[in-house]
Amino acid sequence: MWRFVVARVYYMWGSLHRNFGNRSSFQREHNYAIRRFTQAYQLDPSFRQARLDRGIILYREMGRLDEALADFDALLDEDPDYGPALLNRAMIAQERGQYAEALADLEAYLSLSNENDEYWSIASRTAVLLREVVDEMPPPQAQDS
Repeated sequence: MWRFVVARVYYMWGSLHRNFGNRSSFQREHNYAIRRFTQAYQLDPSFRQARLDRGIILYREMGRLDEALADFDALLDEDPDYGPALLNRAMIAQERGQYAEALADLEAYLSLSNENDEYWSIASRTAVLLREVVDEMPPPQAQDS
């Protein structure tokens, strides 16, 4: 029980650092937030919101895509239907020009969520655009053996 409570305290502490970092653009605040979210997740490995938020900061605020992707992939290994991880992984794939992978994750996210979800509308519009891009891409070239 104590791990549950302490993990939530670390998470709230991390959320404060994230907020300070977003308001002040101080990278050190984001680093503190990452540390606190990591501590929260280590204390309570079922606390996936802490790992998700760590991945989001790594991706959005810090630009550390590989580390963020590792968090999202790990969350999806535990639960392939975890919508927030699918959505964020799709954004990383899109940023990297991996449009088919981004579209697959967005379509999975959209199939699991509904129009009342905070990000559904933008995910839906992005999926339409990605479908156009993927449909216009040339087929992969067969390699000579």
